[in-house]
Amino acid sequence: MGSYDVIVVGAGPAGVSAAKAAALGDAKTLLLEKCPTIMANKPCGEAVSQTTFKTAGVEPKPSIVLNKAYARVYAPNMKFVEIKDVGFLINKSLFIQEIAAQAAEAGADIHVREEVISVWRDGNIMRVKTNHDEYSANVVIGADGYHSTVARSLGINERSEPIPTIQYVMVNCKLEYTDVVRFFLGNEIAPGGYAWIFPKSEKIAEVGIGVRGAPAKLYLDKFVKMFDKELGNAKIIDYRGAPVPIGGMIKECVLDGAMLIGDAAGMVIPLTGAGIHSSVAAGLVAGEVASKACHEGDTSKRRLSEFYEKYEAMDNENK
Repeated sequence: MGSYDVIVVGAGPAGVSAAKAAALGDAKTLLLEKCPTIMANKPCGEAVSQTTFKTAGVEPKPSIVLNKAYARVYAPNMKFVEIKDVGFLINKSLFIQEIAAQAAEAGADIHVREEVISVWRDGNIMRVKTNHDEYSANVVIGADGYHSTVARSLGINERSEPIPTIQYVMVNCKLEYTDVVRFFLGNEIAPGGYAWIFPKSEKIAEVGIGVRGAPAKLYLDKFVKMFDKELGNAKIIDYRGAPVPIGGMIKECVLDGAMLIGDAAGMVIPLTGAGIHSSVAAGLVAGEVASKACHEGDTSKRRLSEFYEKYEAMDNENK
């Protein structure tokens, strides 16, 4: 059984950022990830801005940046609006791993293949039980996704409205546009949601869909057939599905000794690709607030609620 100042659950963009910030704040930090590798695990177009790299403290090097593109949003009649700001199409797994490496360099312990089973408060201490061990901490940060074990264990039942999403990674594409991220709206294409084509290179694309009240895979396969010239001979090499919260941030992200960030707190704006950025920002703020609270010996809800003010200020700064 180990004792830490801060335990972060989940090693997505929010979690690795929180671990990095907490460790940089000289807090004894543990990052727990249930998967065998720190990598991107959910459907995501993997587009970020220059601001995201700056906020994360990651260099946009060629191994991470796969392509650069601007955006088009298509109406049901296929007329479109262009968004000329150039974004970066990234290898999200390498992006996350870069931040995780920075967290480790700052002193954070990282355990993979370790799934959190339950979290509870024991007096002024938080307890974390995993499939391998049990730990204590002053603060637990839940960055463990939409189906958050941390949230459920601590009695936070509020969930941001989810939209089912599915994404294919397709190779051998013949893309008409290799420098345009395309979003498609309309109930014929994606009832209550949208579809997308993200060019990662001339022959590789992420093709996905999010829908409400309809079978996502059925509509994604129909969408792929609409682009037979571009995708007809393409092959699927990766297929992922997950609920993505789109209803906005939940009301209660902070408790005595605990915080929720990322998808666990509904911090996602999927249409704009801002989910990665908002998660990184939230993680950095949560880690900083948690480490300071630990040093002050006050990890109450009132003290940790500084998170809201600092996160809002960072969010406004980047608009």
